[in-house]
Formats: sequence, C-alpha cells, structure tokens
Amino acid sequence: MKRIFASLFLLSFCFNGISQEKLDYFLPVDVTYNKNIPTPEDYFGMQVGQWHLTYDQILNYLKEIDRVSDRAMLAEYGRTYENRPLVHLIFTAPGNNLEELKKKHNEFIFSGSGSNASEVPLVINLGYGVHGNESSASNSSVLTVYYLAAAQGEKIDNLLKNAIILVDPCLNPDGLTRHSTWANMNQSITDMGKTDSRQFSEMWPGGRGNHYWFDLNRDYLLLVHPESRSRVEKFHEWKPNVLTDHHEMEANSSFFFQPGVHKRNNPLTPEKNYTLTSEIAKYHAKYLDKIGSQYFSEEQFDDYYFGKGSSYPDINGGIGILFEQAGFRGRIRETASGVRKLAFGIRNQFTVTLSTLDAAMNLKNQLLDYQKEFYNEALQLADKEPIKAYVFGSENDPYKTRSFIDLLNRHQILVYPLEKEFEKDGQSFKPGSSYAVLLKQPQYRLIKSLFEITTSFADTTFYDVSTWTMPYAFDIPFVKVGSVKDISYGKKNVISQTIAGKIIGGRSNLAYLFRWNEYLSPAALFAIQNAGLKTKVATEPFSMNIDGSDESFNYGTIIIPVNDQPLNTDQISTLISEIAASAGIDFFAVQTGQTSKGSDLGSNNMVQVKKPEVLMLAGTGADSREAGEIWHMFDQKYHIPVCLTEINSMNSINLNKYNVLILPGGNLTISGEASVKIKNWVQQGGTLIACGNAINWTAKNELSKLKMKKEIGPDTTQQLVYAERRRENDLNTVSGAIFMAKMDITHPLCYGYQKNEIPVFKTENTAIEKLNQKFAEPVCFTGNPYISGFI
Repeated sequence: MKRIFASLFLLSFCFNGISQEKLDYFLPVDVTYNKNIPTPEDYFGMQVGQWHLTYDQILNYLKEIDRVSDRAMLAEYGRTYENRPLVHLIFTAPGNNLEELKKKHNEFIFSGSGSNASEVPLVINLGYGVHGNESSASNSSVLTVYYLAAAQGEKIDNLLKNAIILVDPCLNPDGLTRHSTWANMNQSITDMGKTDSRQFSEMWPGGRGNHYWFDLNRDYLLLVHPESRSRVEKFHEWKPNVLTDHHEMEANSSFFFQPGVHKRNNPLTPEKNYTLTSEIAKYHAKYLDKIGSQYFSEEQFDDYYFGKGSSYPDINGGIGILFEQAGFRGRIRETASGVRKLAFGIRNQFTVTLSTLDAAMNLKNQLLDYQKEFYNEALQLADKEPIKAYVFGSENDPYKTRSFIDLLNRHQILVYPLEKEFEKDGQSFKPGSSYAVLLKQPQYRLIKSLFEITTSFADTTFYDVSTWTMPYAFDIPFVKVGSVKDISYGKKNVISQTIAGKIIGGRSNLAYLFRWNEYLSPAALFAIQNAGLKTKVATEPFSMNIDGSDESFNYGTIIIPVNDQPLNTDQISTLISEIAASAGIDFFAVQTGQTSKGSDLGSNNMVQVKKPEVLMLAGTGADSREAGEIWHMFDQKYHIPVCLTEINSMNSINLNKYNVLILPGGNLTISGEASVKIKNWVQQGGTLIACGNAINWTAKNELSKLKMKKEIGPDTTQQLVYAERRRENDLNTVSGAIFMAKMDITHPLCYGYQKNEIPVFKTENTAIEKLNQKFAEPVCFTGNPYISGFI
C-alpha cells in the first residue's frame, strides 16, 4: 500500500509540474466563441505556453483557421532565405470585399475624395516576433487568430465590419525555428526555472537574427533581406493606420508599451503621432490593470531611427507601437519578480493586442484623418523647404546607382532621370547616369530622412543610430538643389531595371579586360576563376585602343588571357558574354597586347590573381552580426563560397586548403596551438582579414603592429546630478555616425575606387593609433572627418 501511495504521489507531482493555465487564463471570459473554430488547445493537443510552438505549427494552425472561418483569408507575401512562407492571415467581415476596401482606403488618403473617415475602413497590422528568440510574441499570435475567428458579439462584429486586420504571426520564421528547437530540446517536463539552465543560453548564433544572423528589426529602411522587402511592399499596399511590433526585453523587467521618451522622437515625426500613441496607451494600461500585470511607459526606448518595425509607420502616416515583454526564453524561469511562465508573457502580449484593437476602433476617425493629413501636409511642408530636390548618380558604378533607385522605389519615392548635365559643388551629373528626387511628393518626410545630413539633436541618447544618410551608404555622389528650375529632368518615374553588360570590341583571340570599379566586379572575377581560367590584375594604369576608341584602365583592371586556358576560344567568349550579362559589367576584347600608354599586357606589372578559398571562424566568441554580414556579402552578392568553421576546430583544420582566413569581430578565444598555426600560415603567404575586435588578436600574436587608441575620459567640466548618471555614458558613446576617410587608391586594397575619399559609418568608441609607417595605412580618417550624426 505504501508503494502504491508513493507512486500516486510522484505521479501527482509530475502532473503538477507540467500543469498549465486553461484557455480562459488568456481569453476574455465575457465573450462567447464559435465552437466550430478549433481552439489552440484542441489543435495542438496542449495548452499555449506548455511548449514553444514551432513556426510550422503556427503556420498549420493559420491554414486550418483559413479553411474553417469565413472571416479569414491566408495570403503569402514572401519567402525567407530558408524558403519558409511569410504570411498574413487577413480578417474582415464575411461580406466585405478586400480589394474594394483597400482601394477606398488608399483613395481616401491620397486623392482627397469626398468620403469622410467614418465611411473608410481602418487597417490594423499586428506583427509578432521579428526577433526569433522573443518567443512570447509569436506564441501569442495563435490566440489572436483564434479570437478574431471565433469571438462572437456586437463588439467583434463592429470591428470586422469597419476594419481590415492583418495578422503577421512571425516576422522571422528562420530565427524562431532555431529558438523553439533549442528551447524545447532543453525543456524539462518538471518545472525547472533556475537561471543557470542551458535553456536560457542559446547555442551560437541564437535565434534573434534571420538566416544570415541579421537583426531584421533594423532593416526596414535598408531593405537588404527578403523578409523586409516583402513586408514593406505589403505595408505600402495596405497603408496600415496602426502597426504593432511585439518584442521581449530582459527577464527581470515587466512590460513596456509606447510612447517612449518624448524628446527622443525624430523631429520629422508629427507631434500628432505622439498624441495618438498616448491615447492608445491609455487602453493598454486599462487592459493590463484588469489582469494585474505591471508595466511602464515613456521612460525608455525611442522612435528616432525610422528603420524599425515600430518607427517605420511613423514616417509613413501610421502609428507604430512597440511592446516589450520581459523575456523568459523558456517555459518557466526564476526572475526578480518571482517565478514567471512563458504563458504569463503570452497573456500580456495577447492582452495588448486586444487593447490595440479596442483603441483603434474608438479612435478610428482620428487615425484615418491623421493619415490623410500626414500626406497632404507633406506637400505643404515641402513648399517651405529651402532645398527642393536632390541630384545623385555614379558614372563609374551603374549597379550601385541602380540599387539605390531600387531602394527609393521600394519606399514609394519617385525618381526622375536627368535630361541635361547638371554641375554643382565641383561635381558633374550627366544624363544616363544621374537622377533627381524632388522633395515635393507624398514621401517628403522619408526623403528628407534618407538624404539629410544631421548635425544638431534635441537629445544625446539614441537607442539605435543617430544618422543614416543613404547616398553615403552607397558611396554615390549627391548634391542639394535649391530650385527645380535649375535642373532638367524627365517627368516619368524611373523604375530600377537590371543592367546587362556586354563585350566591347567583339571576340578576342588574345585577352579580355574588365575594370575593378564596379560593385559586382568580384562576382565576375570569381565566376571566371571558378570556370578554371587564369586571371591577372594590372598594378599600373594603362590605355588601349578598343574598337576604335581610346579606353583608359586604372589600377586593379582584370585581364583574362585567352591562350593557355582549359577552355577554347569559343568557350571563353561564351563564358565572358554570360558573366557580363549577369553581373552587368562591360568587358573589353583586345586584339593586341601592346598598349597605347603604360605597361603592355605581358608586363610583370600584370600580376597573377589566385582564386579565393575562404575560411571564416564562427561560433561561440564571434560576433554573429559581423560574421553574418560577411557571410551574406560573399554568399548573396558575390556568390563566393565561404567555409564557416567553429573556432575550436582550428587545431584540426588543414589551413593549406585555404588562402584567405577571416576573423570576424567579437571575443575570439583561439588556442595557443591554433595561433601558432595561423601565424605560420600567414608567413607562408596566406591572407588574414581581421574585423572589429579581432584586430586585438593580431596585435597580441605579432601579426600586426596595430595599437588601439586610449579612450578619452568623460568631460569633467560638465556637472551632472546623480539622477543624470546614465546620461554621461550616452554623451561619450558614438551612436552610429558618419565620417570621411582618405584612401590611397594605388594600394591593392583600394583598387577600383575612383576618388581618394570615402564616407564610413562608425559605432562604438574604438579607434586605432596611427602607425606612421609608409604604405601600411591605405585608409585613414581625414584631418576633420566628421560628417553627420552625434559624437
């Protein structure tokens, strides 16, 4: 009998350990629900928060709701790098025609039609989990979907009749997949919430970023990744009045909702945005009070940088709302506020979803009128600006110019071609390669944000960066224009199109050349080398007659001899044509090895170029963001394979299989044996690329003579009171600013650049002492480098 009792006790203990809250813990209990709609508990065979939902589980539930509900329509809007669908589950009343409502919504905003706001549908975009390891966000999306599909009554009927609701259940499926797998595989059946548990310390690189470990919540302006590009395209298609952005912060906090710190808002954001955000916040407080959850607002975070999910709507006529729930990372965790469950965070995220829907409907007319005023006012403000247009373009690199136009197009910015040459500030902009962006258009505020140089600030604290002048990011010349009458431009918006390169000079039995000044030149070179062809690089400028014209070729020009190659003349010609077309680069067919100026093609100044075999250290200690950026560039832009290897595998790797080794930034711990191996490999001719903090490792191991500058201490003349103690650190931090550097364009590391200055974007306070050694510093800051941003 004692054994039976003990067994029953243990069984009871185990069940208590995995007991979960019932559905009414999450859902409003004063609402009836359609029994034909499967609850998350019924569908998953467990309660929400018992295990971390995987993206596949969430997606399949949305498909089921789409199948059984006449309120819902599933729409795929893109794919991730790992080929996972990005979807919206769109809710509206069964009788509503989505296309007609969308048209009516957009006409109200832009056409000045006679409709008043009460006759126009509101658009609400609910976005969950752009950071894959902030799991309460995406896990709460299934409750939102169930509520919108199953809730019954006058309140939900009114919502669906007058609104279109886009539910984006997971903004980063690739990251969520990594995190949910990790969290589940390390979850105990019995409650285990000790902070030392490995479930709370994800294996590198963690689930925060996407496939290439990028922070997608910083990509709404840059639009580098397919998730962001697809999402912003849909944003402009629907023009949401309210967009929510559900996140997590550190485990010992409570819950944050916007507004953030008022004075840190970007000055381009209308004050009415803050007023409406504050009005909506009253609903969040009311709803969280009702369930007894603690929260805070207005004392942290900001909407200065427009490249985040909660701030991009602010520069596009909507209201973006950031939510930050304390992140537990597992099912249960000990925190400073006591033991907290994933279910607790999920309930908070779902609760502010309900408060958002309630607030949006009560403020419907104000939100719609604000959006209309936003774009109408933009045209009036543009008239008052001393700057009326921006002119930009690069003759030397059509790819960069085309990419910049593509970025502007994706942000709904109109771009016009120059029809006559325009000169200003010593720069010449020619038709065919130069373009104009007029400030007077609906996207006036966003245009100003992308082009302006910022040197004055209302506050000195920045949650993200303090400047993002986009032409500098693309290294494209640009100027401000005070009157549109000064420029001659076409009236048709330019749409970015693929540029196909060609062979100039026909076919050659001797050699082909291409310049190194275009962004995709490395991609072209590797494609040629990967086909087995030998290549050379010009270490001196030269000129040649090509097809009747005298062409100049600068440092870094690539030469592909036709003879002594594994392919015959016809095969080489075909290959070069294909690469020219795909890379958008012109090649030149030469009929003689004799140049009209400079070294001949057979000179020793034409040096053999090896095909790169690249190894990059990754894993624990490496900065995943820096490693991911490098990997993305090689993989997506240049199509050059990079072998990613764990740092602790260096002892067993045969380095002689590689001629390039990349050390990303971070805190790299390389063993003594591996350090000796790398040093010997470099001395034998290997190329070592050290990024960020990895340069300290090169100095320590005597592979460089680099020395870090000693940081200047705080300003002792400025007296701050105790309550301002955090501000001192902010005052002495470089929060993303732009500086000018000078280059030696004759140096091999700078081949291809046409001018000896380049703008660089810098964060953090690290800098390197000057070596004062000849030829060893091909790039360094100018004497007065500051351009834009807070420092």
